[in-house]
Amino acid sequence: MKIIDDKLMNDLAEEAKKSPRLRMNYNFHQSLQDKCHRFLNALEPGTFIPVHHHPDKDETFVILKGKVRVSTYNDEGEIVESCVISQESGRYGVDIPQNVWHGLECLEPSVLLECKAGPFVEHEVDGILETKPTKDIYLAGGCFWGTEHYFKQIEGVALTEVGFANGHTENPTYKEVYTDQTGFAETVFVRFYPDVVSLEFLLQMFFKAIDPTSLNKQGHDEGTRYRTGVYYTDPTDLPVIEKVFAEEQKNYQQPLVVEKLPLQNFYTAEEYHQDYLDKNPGGYCHLPLSLFEFARKSQDAWRHRRQATTQQELAPFPL
Repeated sequence: MKIIDDKLMNDLAEEAKKSPRLRMNYNFHQSLQDKCHRFLNALEPGTFIPVHHHPDKDETFVILKGKVRVSTYNDEGEIVESCVISQESGRYGVDIPQNVWHGLECLEPSVLLECKAGPFVEHEVDGILETKPTKDIYLAGGCFWGTEHYFKQIEGVALTEVGFANGHTENPTYKEVYTDQTGFAETVFVRFYPDVVSLEFLLQMFFKAIDPTSLNKQGHDEGTRYRTGVYYTDPTDLPVIEKVFAEEQKNYQQPLVVEKLPLQNFYTAEEYHQDYLDKNPGGYCHLPLSLFEFARKSQDAWRHRRQATTQQELAPFPL
């Protein structure tokens, strides 16, 4: 019997730190005839396990420490489903059926148990999938329930997650953020396909869903956690962000109070808050329902305008 205890996890994590962006494995196999293929994986932030599949084995991942995003893909390299597993979120693991393309992204130092049905066979992965390029942006637009649902309607958005950005504590809970003592803003992580939808368009849509002159208040929700902001991880995105901010400022006499900052930190909110309005269609939302319909149709309207425009520059998309 091999026992997974704190010492084993800590020792493995220390080994992983010596090889940043790589993972360290602890083999639980007694022999190649074991009925289950079992590995304990230590991963450092930034590790991305390429998208692959196993032709004849189901696979299970269970998180023991840290936070890992697990995503499944279709044959075109597009994200089908994605979730973050962590002890804090209450989503401890995920099952991957055989022959389903999947990849893992480590978000913070993690220890992960990996199990596959059947005996261990080396090099059993049947190919690596070339995925469609994506980009990330983090948007704070008031209550994240409605903001997430809004962006999920836009064609080209690959996945969304709600959480807390740019605060000064570690692993905050929703209740802690609600006190306005943590410095965090309710924020939506948006991963998108830039060949389908541009960052400029997403930011223009963002401004359609907020009052950019209202400080720490959107709709009936008030507090620093409801402040608005655009938080970026790629510095090359800043010129586009500044362009959209300048265009939006022309629409207001008052100065915009939307934050425009690099992302300092982001913690995924509890599973209860993810896809909240999908789970609770009649749940609270500070945004009008008409805005969701507008978002669903917006990309088609934008595409028609682009096709109709030859050499002249496009104006900001109108509501």
